[in-house]
Amino acid sequence: MMVSHANALKSCAVTKSVLPGCVRHPQKFMKETVYSIEAAVPRALFLIDDGRHACASMARMMLRVGMLLAVLVGAGGQELPATVAGQLDGREKQLESLYADYWRTEYKIALGDHALSSRPIQEQIRTVVSDERFLSNLRNAKISDSLLKTRQNLYLNEAVYTKITNDPALTAVVEQITQNENGFRFKVGDRQLSRAEVTDLLEHNPDRQLREEAWRATSQITGVNGARIQKAIQLRNQLAVKNSDEIFSIFLLHRKGLEVEQVFDWFDQIKEQTEPEYQRLLKRMRNELGVAKIEPWDLDFFFSKATNDFEAQKFPTDDGWKKTKELAASLGYDLDPVEMHVADLGFGGAAYPILYGKEVKILANRYSGIFFYDRLWHATGHALHYQMVNEPSFLLRANYAEPMDEGMAQVMALLLYRSEVNAKLFTLTPEQASVVDAAYRLKLLYTVRNTIADSLSEFESYSDPEKDPASVYNRIHAEYLGVDMHDAPVWGFNPMYGSDPIYLQSFVVGEMVARQIEHKVDEKFGRNWGKPAGDYLRTNFYSRGAEQSVDGFMRGGTGEALTPRYLVQFLESSKN
Repeated sequence: MMVSHANALKSCAVTKSVLPGCVRHPQKFMKETVYSIEAAVPRALFLIDDGRHACASMARMMLRVGMLLAVLVGAGGQELPATVAGQLDGREKQLESLYADYWRTEYKIALGDHALSSRPIQEQIRTVVSDERFLSNLRNAKISDSLLKTRQNLYLNEAVYTKITNDPALTAVVEQITQNENGFRFKVGDRQLSRAEVTDLLEHNPDRQLREEAWRATSQITGVNGARIQKAIQLRNQLAVKNSDEIFSIFLLHRKGLEVEQVFDWFDQIKEQTEPEYQRLLKRMRNELGVAKIEPWDLDFFFSKATNDFEAQKFPTDDGWKKTKELAASLGYDLDPVEMHVADLGFGGAAYPILYGKEVKILANRYSGIFFYDRLWHATGHALHYQMVNEPSFLLRANYAEPMDEGMAQVMALLLYRSEVNAKLFTLTPEQASVVDAAYRLKLLYTVRNTIADSLSEFESYSDPEKDPASVYNRIHAEYLGVDMHDAPVWGFNPMYGSDPIYLQSFVVGEMVARQIEHKVDEKFGRNWGKPAGDYLRTNFYSRGAEQSVDGFMRGGTGEALTPRYLVQFLESSKN
């Protein structure tokens, strides 16, 4: 099945013939050439004497043309790197300021200020990034310095990305999707529930009939946003074809530092190697819940059932930020500069990189119990990365490989389930800590397979937008989860499909990253992490940005290439 996904995506890739600029757009080519010349050659060479000595002036001009040609030959016909670097510095500073305004606006919108819109800022970003004269000059510059070359490539990629994602027609659709998600309430019986309340009901309510009603109610948001999400998929594909030689999903995967064949191979390995444990899990669910058939509305409830007796008492949400700061302090990290709020959100929660290293904010959804802390600590991992990233330019700070960032975020979340941490912070007894650990291992087995199914559903929808998303989603989830999806159009409940496309695979790869980092840190410092472990994490992981690839990041920090082995080993241990 994985091969068919990869082949389908490859077959949809669009290639374009690339002709020299002077052939395709002669006037544009001449303007860009003049721009390059003016940037590379002292302006004094172009000054001509007045008309009293026209012949002499022409002779001087010919001499200057000869000097100009010599300069161009010496410079390889391209703009000098020093000039490129200066202009690139200026553009990156503009982008840093604009993105700070963008994230501040998005933060306020998520908190409920629906009168605001980030679309004007997105258009300003698009204007700055899409200056064709500068892009041509940058594209043609020959640069030997490796760091400057990385920045050159990042900016050119950012330009393509911005032309796609900040297209006015697309941003209008996405903004409407996000507004609908933030304000939506799900009708369950005679109640109007937020996303967090529906999630809490599905996880903790023992009434199976009510859980079924709540699960089916999640399809209500599909009725509101489904057509818009499909429209966004079509627009993204069209814009990607126009601005690159790939469909949107493949372009974005490459931007995130991943190859589709590698991702699907990892998915294959995880599915095949965890299949025996997952089948045992389904059998255990049937036995412990006393049902002949596991339904989608049984899955989340099963995992929280074991901790229901003490979860509310031991994991109160009012103490969330205080305990999070205590955890960070034990590693030598200071979260006092980070602003955090809890709110009813249309998504799981997020960290906002307003200004890397200076201003970071967190929003936590109003979940309850262990899941509240799981999402808060994950967001805190992102925030620590945004605080500590230490790179010399904005794009090097901001354009890190996404799976690396997700892995660093998840490193903090997985600490929640270690007895060395939860026994101290949440005063769990050894028996309670053991229950939390066992329940988490089982739930992660389900969660990883569910997220792979989410991701594959999205890839298939982008490769063939004409297919019914509900049919695609339900077929793949039935295969990975072993449950009947009842033809219910629940796919739109996943907020990532609308506002954060082609992100879901990074959760799975990020889990791989986190498990591999955890293994390395345990190997060096033992299971009781303290300030030395925190320093190691800061130096080798949290301070890193886009200067390194995913492979370089993992080899530098753990000594080996990224592998699913440590994640699979953890999931296999769930059978014990």
